[in-house]
Amino acid sequence: MKRFSIVEHGYDIDEVNRFIDIVIGRMEKLNAENASYVAKIDKLNQKIASMNNNNEKLEKAIMAIQDTGDKIKEMARTEANMIVEEAKNNAVSIVHEALVKAEKTEHERMILEKNIKVYKGKVKSLLEAELTLIDDLDKEELSEVWNE
Repeated sequence: MKRFSIVEHGYDIDEVNRFIDIVIGRMEKLNAENASYVAKIDKLNQKIASMNNNNEKLEKAIMAIQDTGDKIKEMARTEANMIVEEAKNNAVSIVHEALVKAEKTEHERMILEKNIKVYKGKVKSLLEAELTLIDDLDKEELSEVWNE
């Protein structure tokens, strides 16, 4: 607390005026600092509001990305299921074709076996006929030789 010198009729006017000038200077300085702080506070409040707005935009963007990701996952699952189903259908078709081919091959094998048996029988008959013919020729030759 400041004490002023006492003079006739009160305090020393020059001393009081100097003190008031000092107080005014300090008040002006404090007012300027206060105005500066108020301006800084306003700027920070604007940044906060902007950040809140950006945060809302980011949250919306994140939600949109999550939704898109979920849709992509669902599409991938659907496509995978379709591919599996198509593969199953193809497998069934391939197995069916293989069975048909196997049956056809088995039928052809049986026909070939039958044809081989028939052919063997014919060859055997021919050979037996030839042997019989040879035997007959031998008998004829022997009988000619004996008859001579």
